Amino acid sequence: MSGVGVTPADSLRSRAHAVRERFAASGTNISEWARVRGFSISLVQSVLAGDRPCRRGESHRIAVALGIKENVAPPGTDAPSDNDRLEGVRA
Repeated sequence: MSGVGVTPADSLRSRAHAVRERFAASGTNISEWARVRGFSISLVQSVLAGDRPCRRGESHRIAVALGIKENVAPPGTDAPSDNDRLEGVRA
């Protein structure tokens, strides 16, 4: 999503909104998805609400697992593994 006046935060929010809609459309429970993966339920909710910048730490790992952000390896490390993003969510 690009254009005049669109910030990275807006783009992150729009991707989070799309993922939230996928959860609703598939009938997948967000809390259960978080529990199964060992994530904080409230933090997953915050990421999906677009309230977190998801730059590092658990919120970044959640955003990557949800497919909101790309999994990019830090400089000087091997390529990231291909995680099962949104595993268990029917598209």
